[in-house]
Amino acid sequence: MKYLVLLLFIINSSCHSQIEIDNITDIPQVTQADKTLANVYKPLDGTWKGVFLVKQDDSLVKKPKNLQDKAVMLKFINAAKTVNTINVTQVYTSESPYFQKVSITDFYPDTGKTEQSKGVNKIQDGKMWCVVHKPSDTVIHEGSTPNLETIIWQSNKPKRIEYFYETVTKDYYEIIGYGYYNDDDTSLSPKLWFYGKYERQ
Repeated sequence: MKYLVLLLFIINSSCHSQIEIDNITDIPQVTQADKTLANVYKPLDGTWKGVFLVKQDDSLVKKPKNLQDKAVMLKFINAAKTVNTINVTQVYTSESPYFQKVSITDFYPDTGKTEQSKGVNKIQDGKMWCVVHKPSDTVIHEGSTPNLETIIWQSNKPKRIEYFYETVTKDYYEIIGYGYYNDDDTSLSPKLWFYGKYERQ
């Protein structure tokens, strides 16, 4: 009986990825659940350049119930002041329908600093993941895709709650998002907002 239990454990283990989510080197085993998401990242393949804005809103009003509506988010973004401007180059390369590498170069005009990051968009155990290894941080978002042009990325961890819309067309790639960090009051509107628009090269 114990051998049967051991065999079942081995079989069950082999059906699930043993790769950690933050691993950006090894390609996870493809499961049946992954197949419905095949090529979801394909539209991103190529090189993109543009500007990413970090914006700050100090009004901190009561959080709207429809905060994740794009029009509401853009209203906050347009009203907020720009506190950081980043010139971004992103290069996406799909290695399979389920695993896409990304190289990111961020240039900060105010300081002259350049930051290099590496990451992946991957499908693992039936879920979409974006993992980016920055020089001093690892950022992980779980994704969903309401339509062929849009990916929603979000994280919900202590001291880091983030929500982003990414819209990809033939020529442009747009990011709209917000974040709560550290001791931010999540019953109020977010203090930090993000907007980026990149052009395909």
